[in-house]
Amino acid sequence: MVKYDPNNPLSDEELDKLGKEDFDKFLEYLDSKTAYLKQFSKPLDAYHLKRFAAQDMKDKTGEMLGVEELKKLQKQGNENSKMSDEEIEKHEEWMEKRNEMLKKTFGVKNFKTHRSQWFD
Repeated sequence: MVKYDPNNPLSDEELDKLGKEDFDKFLEYLDSKTAYLKQFSKPLDAYHLKRFAAQDMKDKTGEMLGVEELKKLQKQGNENSKMSDEEIEKHEEWMEKRNEMLKKTFGVKNFKTHRSQWFD
């Protein structure tokens, strides 16, 4: 089994060779690469979902999206936005806990959080 290693990815020639020799291993490699890259992505909001779906529909069939499809995409986009907001809240809570720990442990008094504060 060949797994994706971000520090040492396979070259195009190696991928071609792997695809010709054992296609199942090639697909497993692509799946592992997809799983690795997926951790850095964020779900699309309603605006982008509708925009990409409308463009895809226009390219494939030449038609416009219907009201039902737009409502489904809006609902999915709202759910995606809610998930993103929850992740941001978790990160902010973690940062507050970290800052409190640094204050108690090391006596840090001020945290520079904005780029304009970096150059006093």
